[in-house]
Amino acid sequence: MSASEKSAVKSILAMHRTYAEIDEYLERELREAGYAGVDIQKNPIGSRLTVFVTRPGLAIGRRGTGIKDLTERVAARFNLPNPQIAVSEVEAPELNPRIMAARTAQIVARGTAFRRAATWTMNSIMAAGASGVEISVAGKLRSDRSHSEKYRMGVVPKSGEASKRVVREATTDVLLKLGLYGIQVKIALRDMMPPTVEYIEQQPEAQPAPQAPAAEGVAPAPAPAAVPTPQEAQPAPVEAPQAEVKPAAPAKTRRRQPKAEPKAEPATEPKSEEPAKAETTGTTEATSVTAAEATEAAQEPPKPDSELEAKAEPATVQEVEQVAKSES
Repeated sequence: MSASEKSAVKSILAMHRTYAEIDEYLERELREAGYAGVDIQKNPIGSRLTVFVTRPGLAIGRRGTGIKDLTERVAARFNLPNPQIAVSEVEAPELNPRIMAARTAQIVARGTAFRRAATWTMNSIMAAGASGVEISVAGKLRSDRSHSEKYRMGVVPKSGEASKRVVREATTDVLLKLGLYGIQVKIALRDMMPPTVEYIEQQPEAQPAPQAPAAEGVAPAPAPAAVPTPQEAQPAPVEAPQAEVKPAAPAKTRRRQPKAEPKAEPATEPKSEEPAKAETTGTTEATSVTAAEATEAAQEPPKPDSELEAKAEPATVQEVEQVAKSES
């Protein structure tokens, strides 16, 4: 490393050391005003210091006397050419770890238990909208032997890029009768947290509601025919080979012929010794009887030949001989 590079590095280190000393000095001078930090910028005219406090009135003083005295002391102590100090109010002091560490130290210095002070600080920070907070207290807390305790609420990243971007840290100390207490406050800002992964569930498509059955006798409305769009090319319809359809043979019908009605036998004159007057009346009765018998015979089914043969009476020998003679 050349002499010029060494001188450049030394000048940068000296500048940062000076800035750290200015920060410590302003913290001691503006403790009552709620000191939160300082922003130092160099310009050709001089140096501009922006001081962040919770109560700007105490830092400025009556008619600006307090800020004028502070500017003169800083210029004389740190040899700054033409310094200018501006006071700015902190919008959310509960999210600034430096302010909350100083408040916790003040509460403990007044005699409040450190656990109660840490709990009050955590509740205030979480109520302001922080993602998480962690407070560590170390020293002779309950005995002559020193130890430490941690109190945590919410989520505070410990490693990785998130711990550098999200977490703000500050440390302070307070002197008590038992000894020196060290207080460390870590605050994870919600606005600086990386976006979380969200799982979006796809909802199933809504199925069409079932249609009510159409009333009897009412034909359903025809569905609208799909109109093909000009952009989509419709495929040519493929004609299926048609099979030859043979005409069906006419069905053979068998007509049922009506049964022949039995012929009515001529009525025979009854052989009786009654007078002629009875003959005339008998003819009418015979005709009515024969008509009734004809209707009954038509209604009765035809009897088989076996029954007829069974009922036939056997011919006598004399009758057979007479028939043979007549035939010869």
